[in-house]
Amino acid sequence: MKHTCEYFGGVTIAASVRYLPRNMMLFLGNLLGDFIFYILRVRRKQVLKNLKFAFGNQKSEIELKKIARETYKNLGKTLLEFLQLPRMNGTRIRRIVDTSELCKIDHILKKREGAILLGAHFGNWELLGAAFGLGGYPVNVIGRLSDNKRIGHTIDRYRGLVGMKVIQKSDPIRKVLRALSNNELVAILMDQNTRKDMVFVDFFGKPAATAKGMAVFALRTGAPVVPAFIVRKGKYHKIFIGDPIYAHSSENADSDIQRYTAQFSKVIESYIRQHPDQWFWLHNRWKTQPKIK
Repeated sequence: MKHTCEYFGGVTIAASVRYLPRNMMLFLGNLLGDFIFYILRVRRKQVLKNLKFAFGNQKSEIELKKIARETYKNLGKTLLEFLQLPRMNGTRIRRIVDTSELCKIDHILKKREGAILLGAHFGNWELLGAAFGLGGYPVNVIGRLSDNKRIGHTIDRYRGLVGMKVIQKSDPIRKVLRALSNNELVAILMDQNTRKDMVFVDFFGKPAATAKGMAVFALRTGAPVVPAFIVRKGKYHKIFIGDPIYAHSSENADSDIQRYTAQFSKVIESYIRQHPDQWFWLHNRWKTQPKIK
């Protein structure tokens, strides 16, 4: 019953938001963010704790609180933008997203090795995937189905409408390898705490349990890892494509995985440091810690 109510509530909200003018939608997104930050206070303590943990004495309490508030406002706008995805097409997305750097992907795909897109829950990451899909790029995204399966399937359907193919996180290996062998893109968000198939790497000066799958795929296939991030700039967005990173195997596979996972994590950190209000600070990134011997 709970999942049914959540589903129909979500469908009702999505229908009411879908055709709003963009300026109105962004205004409501800001209001939604402030409502969650000031009134509902969803995970607010966790956000402020994470910011303090990451930046220590580098930023004042006032600065940290401002970043926290802007984080919620970004998420409010991101949610409403996602609900408008079914209306998106190539023309519409280019009106709000600067996609000029996507041409770098063309040069990479000419090598016929596919590419692994290194991303994070940063900016509007769903709009980033939509920009690839609607731009004609064969993009696969790895995701986990929501506990509410009806909502999860709806989310995946929205992604499909804008050209994203979803690979479920429960069984990605075969499908990822096939996609790369077909010269396709595989997008992996590598910024979440995990307890399985992980290594500890430095993240904001603290050990963070990080999935090693990206390094394993890169080392196994030879496909380049390409940083791909989207930055919100006022009413619009800009996509940044970094230089490809090629992983080279040595005699020590474990060391290789550790080294490249740490390198990829540093790329994510560099973007967060530039735009700290655009990362998903609600997540307890440092939850899993090394056991004290």
